[in-house]
Amino acid sequence: MKYGVMPLKLIVVLMCVLMCSGCWSKVEINERSFITAMYVDKGEKPGEIDLSLSMPLPNRISPEGTGGSGKNPYALVSATAYTIADAMEKIQTDLTRKLSWGHTRVVVFGEAYAREGIQDTMEWISREPLFHLSSYIMVAKGRARDIADLTPVFEETPSDVLREFATEENMLKTQVISVLTADKMNQGFAAPLLQSRETAMESENNARKKWTSQVGAALFKQMKMVDSIPAEETRSVAWANRKLDTVAVSVETNKEKASMTVYNLNSKIKVRLVNGRPFFDITLLGKAEINSVIPILKVKDIVGVRTIEKKANEKVSAYLTQAIRKGQRKEADILMLGYRLEWAYPRIWEQLRPVWNEYVKNELQFQVNTKINIQFVGSESSF
Repeated sequence: MKYGVMPLKLIVVLMCVLMCSGCWSKVEINERSFITAMYVDKGEKPGEIDLSLSMPLPNRISPEGTGGSGKNPYALVSATAYTIADAMEKIQTDLTRKLSWGHTRVVVFGEAYAREGIQDTMEWISREPLFHLSSYIMVAKGRARDIADLTPVFEETPSDVLREFATEENMLKTQVISVLTADKMNQGFAAPLLQSRETAMESENNARKKWTSQVGAALFKQMKMVDSIPAEETRSVAWANRKLDTVAVSVETNKEKASMTVYNLNSKIKVRLVNGRPFFDITLLGKAEINSVIPILKVKDIVGVRTIEKKANEKVSAYLTQAIRKGQRKEADILMLGYRLEWAYPRIWEQLRPVWNEYVKNELQFQVNTKINIQFVGSESSF
């Protein structure tokens, strides 16, 4: 009995071994080129696009970051064509490694291209299986290609700098999934706006190099950039979207001039019906610590503290209101309020969805309320 079972087990084992074949379609890591950032600009001819891809150079990477050659450990390859696919084919033809999108985290659009529409690129991204939906979308004032030339003083590559812009949450963070959702729901969105300038850098032996800053946000309607807003309004939009870490607010009352850091940022966006029409209540919440105040504010001066709070609340509310109003004038629902309406009142949303852009411009009702609570005055705890 025992000897009769052993051959059967052996047969099963042999069958499993024979079925475990090797991987015949694999591509070795050293045969791949990992794209870290994608830059898309309008071409010189009508309908053309200028595509640039940033990727690390393994032969120049070392623990010191430059491979000892003094050259940049990254490359930027460009091609011009009438579609993203054709441009990539041109780039791939000239490369010795297969392009891989698994490490792409940043997509930057030039302003001219963004104003004509980013639909084609976003359509391609949505169909590329290796492209992460969590990748970040940004817009450059001028050409996106110029952003790729920034000097990565604190990071190893320009794409690392742009990625950290988003992950640090100091301004606005817009991801591919949010853009695709806004498009499907016939709504707008806002994306970070970048600007490059040449400046003398101490770290580069005072040579003039490109420095890139976040200067505001680009407003989109149906995948087309329609306007922009400054940095202060952009931070209020990020606050409303719960994608801001901290923010500095400075105010001036009749008696004091104060600056504070607001932290524990949160927001609540609720919709209710007023006379059968949707009304949006947008509330920004946060705690604050006063960094400076002139003249010096006494800890027990409750009236002074509350006055500063009121001024800060009014200032932040005004920023967000101005941003929403600017989007309204361009029929862009930059906070995706329609998404909130769908969850709360799906039947009303079904009625308004086909005409939502026009409704946003002419009939949208909302109110912004900010509740900043000052927790500390100087280094002493209060209230």
